[in-house]
Amino acid sequence: MTRFLLTALLSLSTFILSAQSVITGTVYDEYLEPFPGATVRFNNGTTTSDFNGEFKLEIKKFPLLIQVSSVGYKTETIEITSAEDEVNVILKEALALDEIVLSASRTPERVLESPVTIERIGAKNIKRTASPNFYESLKNLKGINILDNNYNTKIVTSNRGFANTLNNRFVQLVDGAESSIPTFEYSFGNLFGLNELDVKNVEILPGAASALYGANAFNGILLMTSKNPFEDTGISVYTKSGVTVQNEGNRATYGYYDVGVRMAEKFSESFAAKVNLVYNKGEDWHATDKRNTTGQGGEIIDGFSHADNPGYDGVNVYGDEIGFNFRDIIRNLENRGVTFPDGSPIPANTYQSIDEDVNVSRVGYEEKDLNNYTTKYVTFDGALHFRPWGTDNAEIILGSKLHVSDNIIHASNRYDQRGGFMQQYKFEIKDDNYFVRAYYTDNDSGQTTDSRLAGIFVENQWKNHEDYFGQYGIAYLSAVNQGQSEQNAHAFARQVAETGRYLVGSPQYKAALENAKNTSINNGGARLRDNTGYYHVDANLNLAGIVEFADIQFGGSFRSFALDSQGEIYTDDNDVIRHRAYGLYSQVQKRFDDDRLKITGTVRYDKAKNFEGKFSPRATVSYAAGESKNHNFRLAFQTAFRNPTSQDQYLGLQLGDRVFLGTVEENLNREVSVQQLRSNPNQTVTLTGENAFYNSYTASSVEAFQNEFRSSGTINPALLEVAQVDFIKPETVQSFELGYRAAVTIGSNIFEFDMVGFYNRHQNFITTKQVFTPFYGDVNDTNSNDAVAAVAQQDILRYILRTNTDAEIDAYGFSAGFGTKILGGFDLGASYAFSDYSVDSDDLDFKPSFNTPKHQIKASLGHEKLFKNFGFAVDGRWQDEFLYQSRFIDALVEERVVLDAQLNLTIPSIKSFIKVGGTNLLGKDYVSVPGTGTIGTQYYISWTINN
Repeated sequence: MTRFLLTALLSLSTFILSAQSVITGTVYDEYLEPFPGATVRFNNGTTTSDFNGEFKLEIKKFPLLIQVSSVGYKTETIEITSAEDEVNVILKEALALDEIVLSASRTPERVLESPVTIERIGAKNIKRTASPNFYESLKNLKGINILDNNYNTKIVTSNRGFANTLNNRFVQLVDGAESSIPTFEYSFGNLFGLNELDVKNVEILPGAASALYGANAFNGILLMTSKNPFEDTGISVYTKSGVTVQNEGNRATYGYYDVGVRMAEKFSESFAAKVNLVYNKGEDWHATDKRNTTGQGGEIIDGFSHADNPGYDGVNVYGDEIGFNFRDIIRNLENRGVTFPDGSPIPANTYQSIDEDVNVSRVGYEEKDLNNYTTKYVTFDGALHFRPWGTDNAEIILGSKLHVSDNIIHASNRYDQRGGFMQQYKFEIKDDNYFVRAYYTDNDSGQTTDSRLAGIFVENQWKNHEDYFGQYGIAYLSAVNQGQSEQNAHAFARQVAETGRYLVGSPQYKAALENAKNTSINNGGARLRDNTGYYHVDANLNLAGIVEFADIQFGGSFRSFALDSQGEIYTDDNDVIRHRAYGLYSQVQKRFDDDRLKITGTVRYDKAKNFEGKFSPRATVSYAAGESKNHNFRLAFQTAFRNPTSQDQYLGLQLGDRVFLGTVEENLNREVSVQQLRSNPNQTVTLTGENAFYNSYTASSVEAFQNEFRSSGTINPALLEVAQVDFIKPETVQSFELGYRAAVTIGSNIFEFDMVGFYNRHQNFITTKQVFTPFYGDVNDTNSNDAVAAVAQQDILRYILRTNTDAEIDAYGFSAGFGTKILGGFDLGASYAFSDYSVDSDDLDFKPSFNTPKHQIKASLGHEKLFKNFGFAVDGRWQDEFLYQSRFIDALVEERVVLDAQLNLTIPSIKSFIKVGGTNLLGKDYVSVPGTGTIGTQYYISWTINN
């Protein structure tokens, strides 16, 4: 009996010890350095290697297979047979074309096999980049561009063109949820994105992607994926600081600070959580362009001050937009019976002696005197992850994100935003073969000031426009009567009219500016307020494992907007405006010929409140040639579309002397504008959007009419063309792609090639149309001259209407790039991109806003381990000159060469990674977007701990 009990006890002890076996292992890279952050999968559990590359596993049963992986590296499978096994794993860098992506087909596949063009970065790219942060490093990818809205806000675009800082044709998702600001419906770079410490990978589809991702994935989509707290745990911290140097505009050198923290913990096999916090503060690039223009949305012309041109309207000078033809000013004074200081009248027809081409404007104030260039933001996000069924596949996620920022926003005007706030709350349940996701996002504009309106307000508060131009005109005529030259007379008139002007920094100026910022635009001020939000739900079901003959997916989405600007942006003066959209899609993917041939067909149907439903089909074919299937050819066709944005539909915004109007039918009567007659300032009229739609002339014909009237005094109604305007509708594009990817051994090196050509045909392209509405008269009544007289008296209002063009627009181009390792581990890469477009249109007012350089070259060189723990990287970019068109200004963006570089040092003993670098090291300032700040040089040092 005793022997039996001892035997049983020993057996039980052996079982318990076996159940509690702890296996330790270490992961190394190819240089035999510790590899932190590698994912180790075993049975139904996961863990990660720490900064020293070490990991621990609690093993219940042998033998055991574990998989060790990391983004950008080949997955290694190791068998552990006993507790005494020494587990050392070496992860070798994978080919970029072998990396797994999800975005192209919503199913895992190698980049090499992707049926459409895709660009990608992962953790190793972030570590190597010479850019200050991972988001800016996207500009080094083939065919990808970045527009700088400001120091913090980068707008990702592609060489497919038709992009600007109002990037409504490009969608950005963070863990499947759109990061767009509800008011604008596009993303402000990474402001509402990811903490760099939490980035797992970033994928970009630079072409049309509506079939899978909905209406606005028109010219591309960017998908950022964060790290899962079940797989990446611990506390990580980074701190960056440095200086920004701008040579133009006499801007001082400013320091900046960027700090981020990520904390993640796996509490059990069923529950994990993470939080992220980022704080960034710096000085925006100063916008100091003083070149003369033809006005808002116009062109650059000669002159840099009122001494050069009495009608000067500087790019970054605001308040000087208020100006009139000088002949019209003098004629108006004559008609009103204004007299000289001695009481004598202005002689009849004096206006005819005035040069018909001369305009006179107010002086205005420079942007730097109106705006606060300090930029900062704080972003916090947190998520609870549940795996209630005890596997690493099915997961429930509850997440939230909060963001507060001070920024300069570049759009139709320049906006100074202080205390802007965004929030998002998300619920998601997902598995390998399905997901259901719901989230709510809204924004609070905080203290947002329109710079142009602020300048106008300060000018008008000091002296109203009628008095100013009256004084100017009388002083000019008095000087001419005394024998002064025209130039001297204008100088004297300016001096008289400017007497008593509020000086920058004076108590009167500060009070007027503060008043402008606290007065809503509805009351003539410069403050914009908005609290717009939207609800979104989307879902996807993949029948993999259920249906064997093909990969079949179904999905859909629903979004509901609530527009709430209290009448300051939208026509929602009386109530919140709500509109909704939904979409459904299905995809079938089939492989043939030993998986060499892959055919994918996708179709999507979308319907929005104010528009007819649209189908978006996509068909792709790819074929892997070669013995190792390393030569992949692909052909893709897709029809994509873009629904008009909320602003396209419901905008009702008066900025200065013009009204921006959304053009769905129900919006016309919502927009009400009370205007003062030029011919009789004591009389007002009330206009609505219907006047703009049904009782207006084209802008070009009004200009021609007024030019003739000024030059000859002849009223010629035949020159006026009645405007024909249609309600806005979705725009579409038919996109064709032909591409080739390959991994080829040349000599002793493996070269990875990727090239693609594209052709896009656009229809119903969304644009703007300018019309002038007379304050009285009927433009369609040829028996009455009232409307014509209104145009002659300049009793008219300019409307900027959101509409579609009938123009036939084609965009085409290609890009090609390669990557390889040379000379024992140096990473070398280069790419070239070409893009162009053609427009067939009789519409002289149409501006395509292609806004993309025709030629771009990019190159990079680096080494992860040039010496022990020491690496470097250099990135260079060149692009040629191109025309940038926008509602702010049309101007050339000059040719530029930009060089970035960094040196890095890994210190394993303190789990640290230190990087020292700089951008635009050649030191020549450049403009990314006309009207924004000139971009100088940035130097930085960063310290990352335990990532």
